[in-house]
Amino acid sequence: MPIKKIALPNNLIRWEVTERLPGMGDKKIRRRFEKKVDAQEFLDSLKFRKREALLPHSIRPTSDIEGTSFNEEADYWLLKKGGEFTPGYYRSINPCLKKVRKLFGHYPVSRFTPSLLLEFRLFLKSEGLSPATQNRYADLVTRIINFSYKQRRINSNPCFGYEKAREIREEMLFWDAEEVQRFLGYTNSIYPRGSEKRWVYCAYLMALETGMRARELWGIKVSDIPGSGTKLKVLRQSLGGNSFAPTKGKDARFVPFSQSLREELNSMLMQESELRALESTLFMSRSGTAIDHDNFKERVFKKDTKECGVRAIRFHDLRHTALTLMVKKGVLLPVIQKIAGHKDIKTTMRYVHVIGKDIEEIGEMPSLNVSDAGEKVLKMIK
Repeated sequence: MPIKKIALPNNLIRWEVTERLPGMGDKKIRRRFEKKVDAQEFLDSLKFRKREALLPHSIRPTSDIEGTSFNEEADYWLLKKGGEFTPGYYRSINPCLKKVRKLFGHYPVSRFTPSLLLEFRLFLKSEGLSPATQNRYADLVTRIINFSYKQRRINSNPCFGYEKAREIREEMLFWDAEEVQRFLGYTNSIYPRGSEKRWVYCAYLMALETGMRARELWGIKVSDIPGSGTKLKVLRQSLGGNSFAPTKGKDARFVPFSQSLREELNSMLMQESELRALESTLFMSRSGTAIDHDNFKERVFKKDTKECGVRAIRFHDLRHTALTLMVKKGVLLPVIQKIAGHKDIKTTMRYVHVIGKDIEEIGEMPSLNVSDAGEKVLKMIK
């Protein structure tokens, strides 16, 4: 095994890597690490260097050209551009940047070529990473080098001509109106008015009526709820805990806000034992912070959909469901585009394409509020 667990005489545990050096014949290298993850990253680096050594001689540099290293340019990029990054963006690039630094940190920037990035992508593919993830890692490299080129820190752009991996778009899933009624009827009965967990039903209702993204839903604050009118302004998304960022599209937008939804939320807030602060999130954990989305979808949403008996979908598909129902009701596409926060109308057009001929059967969409249907649904599925 390339990585072996070693017990030292002083009862310390180390992780040992034994591997042949690329381009060095039978010569082996042996290194020990305190953590297995560090040993694995070192092994990954060696494997990648082996793949690079197999490149045709014509596209493989014969020797390192003196110059600025990737780590230096990454540091410069973070120094100059970091102030523009949202906390969410920092969180998304950190794993990528850490891995890229391990593999390429010591490389002169002049060694990067489209062929090298292609080999890097194939290496990530061999680790089982998706095309989207492969692109995200390679994009980070090109973004940093492109910035250095634009700042005239390097004389040429060595990544020019690199092509991304082809990504397969995930299937768009959504419930029909009957499934929506079934799910809301069930959750209305297991999280009834007056119960401590009524907020779960209210969150589902709000997601299915407004078409908000999950983290936008968890980012809504009590102060955002309008006292009158039929629209709600979406200003932010939750990053977990008490951290927030602008919406995915960076701009605030309005979503529909029905009277029945307003009544449900007001009732939920009035049932609480203490008066809620206006700046607290509408849906709040016991610790007083915004709902942890990953925890909610794994422990609550998946359980509720399974026990209700509806088709299994992702929580994000509640957004698809809401927007699809708007299309079926006959809401104009430019209006749906504004509600969804889509920059391009082509993205909104996807909802027409997935419906197909159903668009010809537009009728009145039933109210999503199901205050009395819960018991009937609960009996039906037992």
